[in-house]
Amino acid sequence: MTPREAFLFSVATLTPEVMYAVVPLRDGATVPLRDYQVDLIRRVAAAMRQGYRRVLVVLPTGGGKTQIAAAILAASRGTSQFIVHRKELIAQTSAAFERADIPHSFIAAGYPMSLDADVTIAGVQTLVNRLDGLLPRNLIICDEAHHATARSWDRVLGHSDESFVIGLTATPQRLDGRGLDDHFDTMICGPSTGELIAAGWLSPFDYYAPTTPDLSEVEITAGDFNRAALGDVMDKPAIIGDVVQHYLRLAPGERGIVFAVSREHSRHMAEAFRTAGVRAAHVDGESKDRDEVVGAFRAGTLDVMTNVDLFGEGFDVPGIVYCGLARPTKSLSLFLQQAGRALRPCEGKTRAIICDHAGNATTQGHGLPDDPREWSLEGRARGVRGTPKASDAEPVRTCLMCYRISLSSVPVCPCGAEFPASVREIEQRAGELAKLERETLKRRQRNLRLAQERAARTFGELVSLAMARGYAKPKGWARARMKFRAHYRVPP
Repeated sequence: MTPREAFLFSVATLTPEVMYAVVPLRDGATVPLRDYQVDLIRRVAAAMRQGYRRVLVVLPTGGGKTQIAAAILAASRGTSQFIVHRKELIAQTSAAFERADIPHSFIAAGYPMSLDADVTIAGVQTLVNRLDGLLPRNLIICDEAHHATARSWDRVLGHSDESFVIGLTATPQRLDGRGLDDHFDTMICGPSTGELIAAGWLSPFDYYAPTTPDLSEVEITAGDFNRAALGDVMDKPAIIGDVVQHYLRLAPGERGIVFAVSREHSRHMAEAFRTAGVRAAHVDGESKDRDEVVGAFRAGTLDVMTNVDLFGEGFDVPGIVYCGLARPTKSLSLFLQQAGRALRPCEGKTRAIICDHAGNATTQGHGLPDDPREWSLEGRARGVRGTPKASDAEPVRTCLMCYRISLSSVPVCPCGAEFPASVREIEQRAGELAKLERETLKRRQRNLRLAQERAARTFGELVSLAMARGYAKPKGWARARMKFRAHYRVPP
């Protein structure tokens, strides 16, 4: 029996008893797999028995893709390789494999490499540069496999024509809608985000969209918004203040993560949080204090981490209740990856809070994170001019009272406010009714402004509110409000 055949046999003949406790730990215990994880591994083995050599596994963020990989590696025979696309994920994956008692080496800059190891963790960029001196592995597992259309992945998979390949991803499509059928023979989908939430494996969430930035003048570069132009729109005191104010109103004291457009934008948001009395810090892939910041966040001595391009994919940051989206994107994959960071359950957490200050769910048409989606190896259907078709997510609308987003089919927001009629219905009304609608909206907005001011109890919170409203002198306005309260003995 060849090593490849040994691997196929070891996975294909796993008994149900072994499958439910397949990952050993160093203390002799085991990690029980969830029912759907067992089912996915069985379906992978069945596909390989049918002759498929490259299998793509689709499972939402937080569904346990690394645990599935560890189970397969613990059961397989022969040589194996787990490939990640970013250096930040090397240490995280290594820690997971150590907990599962899977001996391994590395092919990554700054890590020890042993060619005798049966299992290696490889960074794709380092692996590309060392391919000529390496023998192909019997099994390759690609993390975040939607990156497989990149040139570096092309070279790696091209070097491993005879290997079994398992791809893991939550979002099997590229920004431009291209599919992954050039690299994978078949696709196996696990339960959806909505199904995992219903089963208790992911957290339920409330989704708010308090800000819709005007991006009409922002150019599109390589399929997404131009970064520099996007920073000019999003890195403004009004939007930053709105992010801080809604965190203070919706998730005060909870651990949260905020996605920014650029390092400068992220630093400005961290500073605004700190000004409002929130323990916050900026971190990115090049931050020298990254480990210290993440450690403080895990320990609970830091409330909010603002970041750019660090925690969007694969990077596991536990304990997140709040997620702030301050980066508009055309990419459904990026949107789902970022929003999914808040959906991991943790002790004491009842619901996640997602605040979309970028119009991703509405203006960009991505819908809600738990919308049912049909994935295909061929990618999204394309329009008559070769561009991807618009999202088929169910339409949503925003409550004018609390800014929570709900499906258009829901007549009343969970806060109790009735949704206004559609634009078409309003246009069909008589003038008096249209005017009444406008007056009602004005009254609701006025009441909301008063409620926001009452909710801002400290000087810092008033400053953040003034920044969100775009006042020229936020601190001056806040001081005036504090004096007003003191003079008229208005309770805080």
